[in-house]
Amino acid sequence: MVDDYKAWRSFLSTALQKRTELQVIGQLSEGLEAVHQAQELQPDLILLDIGLPTLNGIEVARQIRSVSPASKILFVSENRSPDIIKEAFTTGAGGYVVKSDAATELLPAVNAVLEGRRFVSRSLVGYDLATSPSEVLGAAQRIEDNPYLRFALNASISEFLASVIETTAADFGTLQLFDSANHTLKIVAQHGFQNEFLDYFDTVSDLEKCVCGSAMKARSRLIVLDVATDPIFSDETRGVMLRANVRSVQSTPLIDPRGNFIGMVSTHYRRDGTPTTDALCQVDNLTAILVAKICASGEQVESTG
Repeated sequence: MVDDYKAWRSFLSTALQKRTELQVIGQLSEGLEAVHQAQELQPDLILLDIGLPTLNGIEVARQIRSVSPASKILFVSENRSPDIIKEAFTTGAGGYVVKSDAATELLPAVNAVLEGRRFVSRSLVGYDLATSPSEVLGAAQRIEDNPYLRFALNASISEFLASVIETTAADFGTLQLFDSANHTLKIVAQHGFQNEFLDYFDTVSDLEKCVCGSAMKARSRLIVLDVATDPIFSDETRGVMLRANVRSVQSTPLIDPRGNFIGMVSTHYRRDGTPTTDALCQVDNLTAILVAKICASGEQVESTG
């Protein structure tokens, strides 16, 4: 199993212990070492995250195909971008489980992939995940051409969101990156939310009556102290928020030094109120670091392209 979050690897180990015929022979936290260990151990099955240090999960899967061709691969990730998921399947992977569904879907997915059947999380039902040969090439090209898709694979994404949630003492959080082709925000990392919320806010435009959409339009931080009464929401949006136990929320835009809009980080709270001024200053500092990484990633691709 390959995931850079130790607590998640522990969860996977505990879940797999229910299948006595399965033995975990390796736990790794970064991509390049996963390729080396796959070559050495030749495992029957590899559980693989997308956002990993040194080498992202999709590239790990491609390289494993060469060094351990008999190994089956099951992606276990919170990334819900259809383009990323389609790209994951172009590696020959047998399944894709969304982490928030893993409590009920992990073992059925393991069974299916080991038996040679394809498995896709129920929360992804309705996504167009077909991967014809032409789509394999097309998906790769879209990853290269779109900085949003390219950086969505980076391990810094989940690390950044965890830091912002901790800094603001939040209960939930999302990180969205801007898809310039469609002029929408797309969730690339989240913590604490269930399917209804994630499906509803999977893509957001600046025309929608919600906090992140309004903050995108204004290009400035927006804070809602009480979801139940704030007029920013439509009735439908308010209902989704309240059923997710969100009572207050702040959304902070990610904007690069040239003024280009990159994305949005939002933290959500079960209580009414707002983060402290000091906490919001720390959010700004963390955001500046992430924006610098995104810009550096784009410059590196341009210099090698």
